[in-house]
Amino acid sequence: MKSHVTRRAGGLRIRLLGCLVAVVVVAGVSPSSTALAPAAGRVPERAAPDESALGFVVQLGPEQRVAGPTDQGDNPYFSEKREGKLYGYFGTSRTLEWRSHNNTRLTNSRIILDRGLPGEFDECGAWLQGSFQRLTRQHWIAFYHAEGQGPGDDTCDHYANTTVWRMAMAETTNGGLTWQRPSYPNNVVVTGTGASMTGGITNAGNGRTVRVGDYYYMFFETNHGTRPGLPGIHIARSKVSDGGARGTWKKYYCTTPASGDPVCAWSQPGIGGKSTPIGGLSEKGRYIAWNSRLSRWLGFDASGRRGFQMFASEVGTGDTALERQQSALFDEAGLPKRWVGSEDVYPLVSTDADPYVDQWGGHLRDAKSKQLYAYPSISGAEGQSCCTGGTFYVYYVKLFPGDKFTDRYLFRRKVTVTRTDRALNRVELTTYKNGKGQRRSSTEAPKPRTFKAVGAAGYLLSHAGVTGWKQVMDCTRKADHALFAGKCKSGWKPYRRIGFVRPTKTKLANVALYRCVAKRSHYVSASRSCDGGQREARIGFAMRELS
Repeated sequence: MKSHVTRRAGGLRIRLLGCLVAVVVVAGVSPSSTALAPAAGRVPERAAPDESALGFVVQLGPEQRVAGPTDQGDNPYFSEKREGKLYGYFGTSRTLEWRSHNNTRLTNSRIILDRGLPGEFDECGAWLQGSFQRLTRQHWIAFYHAEGQGPGDDTCDHYANTTVWRMAMAETTNGGLTWQRPSYPNNVVVTGTGASMTGGITNAGNGRTVRVGDYYYMFFETNHGTRPGLPGIHIARSKVSDGGARGTWKKYYCTTPASGDPVCAWSQPGIGGKSTPIGGLSEKGRYIAWNSRLSRWLGFDASGRRGFQMFASEVGTGDTALERQQSALFDEAGLPKRWVGSEDVYPLVSTDADPYVDQWGGHLRDAKSKQLYAYPSISGAEGQSCCTGGTFYVYYVKLFPGDKFTDRYLFRRKVTVTRTDRALNRVELTTYKNGKGQRRSSTEAPKPRTFKAVGAAGYLLSHAGVTGWKQVMDCTRKADHALFAGKCKSGWKPYRRIGFVRPTKTKLANVALYRCVAKRSHYVSASRSCDGGQREARIGFAMRELS
């Protein structure tokens, strides 16, 4: 498997951009290797494919369209149950609640949290971030990402990243039917360094809040705006008994005294305090969820330039679920552990430097623009945003090539995880068929709704770096798509890298894939007969579904 890991030696967390720090517990605070350099929160370096695997394998299912095309959706999607029914939360500059049909489609939206009036700290947007924290049957709290105008702004310029981020509280006293901002505008709980509830230009936002034991933990980012903070994920916490109220939040922060050993503690106030990134978890992977099958916390990152990645905490230990959840995230002193690494679970579109992939900004996107992936999140098999198991779903917003932000799509994929270090990550190669009988095969869902999934042809290796495997390109010519191993044939244009095959049959890769054509449309079949079409060539050999 292609994995990115934090190495360990002698029981110490020691590897972080080549720096070495001893770990000691002193009087309630702890020197920690999680606080070293601004790069501490960046994605870990790539490891060789045959070393330091994280001990689990990931299988991605086909793309499933949940919503779109729509101009809604600039927050990570999540869903919660209210009065026994599932609702989804997904909006643009405000929080919309949708009736969720088992998270396969969304209907009947309504605004439950609007942006503030001009001049308020949330005038540019107010997005509830999952999960909801239920204090009683009817009284819940949640925290929302708030954006206000930055210095010199006369509009909310999200594309130029000049808005100012804060995290604020919302609550409901009728089980989620209506939401309010308690003590507004004094409901801000976390801001950037040196910023107040309403003033300042530093940022703290996009906070994902989870409850672990006696505390709420908010995983937020600061790397935004005209004065960005350190890249990576930062954490603030508040006692559950304090209800998450303003003034009760403390940020995790590390200092380096004259002795040279970092000293870390929950020491800085949520409003205006400093913070230190924990390391090992990407900013887009912040929407974390507990996974009971792996006894780890997982974070999912969807990117066209980097590919999709599944981030993992340490394996939790203990006799109870709570003990395992706590030990996976925090050391014996109660301080955050660096996340141990990530698994590549879906390939990047073309190259990591392609300027047309993940091209951000409505004023920039045009006919040359390629796929864009944003706002990834994780949800349980039944839609719960708190936790996952052996199967669950990942969600992300996607723009098709050439599309602008008025045509966003919300997709999801089913994920299967298994504990093993003797398997490879894989993604389903799906065949689709339209009403005219034309077929198309890809790991990406066709844009036209007329194409419906009819079955899997096999499972492609989902990442580069494994010896003996060859990339598969989805290529286009006019309205047709065809798959080629290596590179697109002359006359065909690259659409996307979709996975990898073995040129020859092996014990693991034993499903032959043939490129076929029928009714002026190319597709892939595992049968030499091409299921009634004409066989053009064998592409290679794929894997089977995880058993």
